[in-house]
Amino acid sequence: MRAEPCISILGLGLMGASLALALRKRGYAGRLAAYARKADTRREALERGIVDAAYDQPSAAAEEAGLVVLCAPIRACADLAVEIAPALNSGALVTDVGSTKGWICRQMAERLPAGTFVGSHPIAGSEKQGLQAASADLYEGALTVVTSLPGVPEEALERVANLWESAGARTCRMAPDDHDRLLARTSHLPHVAAAALARAIGRDRAGEVGAFCGTGFYDSTRVASGSIDMWNDILRTNAPAVAEELRAFKTEVEQVYDDLQAGRFAEVAAFLERARDARADLLKGRRR
Repeated sequence: MRAEPCISILGLGLMGASLALALRKRGYAGRLAAYARKADTRREALERGIVDAAYDQPSAAAEEAGLVVLCAPIRACADLAVEIAPALNSGALVTDVGSTKGWICRQMAERLPAGTFVGSHPIAGSEKQGLQAASADLYEGALTVVTSLPGVPEEALERVANLWESAGARTCRMAPDDHDRLLARTSHLPHVAAAALARAIGRDRAGEVGAFCGTGFYDSTRVASGSIDMWNDILRTNAPAVAEELRAFKTEVEQVYDDLQAGRFAEVAAFLERARDARADLLKGRRR
């Protein structure tokens, strides 16, 4: 990657620690600094050689970096920006890993020097959280969206894209609001649907009902085990787009409900067939 002498990662959970591990595995020879709230996290990150320095203040971690990566819940990133802004070097860039981009790009435009922030969203992760869940291969082959408001220099977008490619990811460009509408459909709706499914199935006598849940239940609801803080922020900062996708989902559920109630089983079979075909088409798109 470009000779960034120091990269600072603010947050050593799954995403941040995995980024540090991925960069090291793929040959990044510069300095990796980090911020983490918990002393135990800082100590472990240093003992395992995940980073070269770990600080208890975001500004201390950011002051020597050419590139700062915010790895925290989306709304917390806005607070981090206020803290690190006075410490940023001339020419330093800031990016993030959040799953919504319009809100964060607008917030950063108010909190950081012009042209300093480039949003990014690596479409990778796990329902598991924390340093222990980190993997050097989390971003391998993962599509990462790089985005910004108008006016950010092309060189800045290239530097951020280079960061993710150096961690093993593929990158694409997209406008922030276009990203949010698309991810509401492909990521945020599935999470809400999984949460609703878990709630409906476990609405009562969960201890007894759980014994009868097979792999289909666990596959369908796995993401509902994710971070509450992270997902609350995602839904809060992308509410209109998620609500629109939930409307489309509600239409599908209501239609099959009506067909079952009316005994229209040919329509139910057609629904299942369309769903199977849609999933096959989506998987083809993913392979591309």
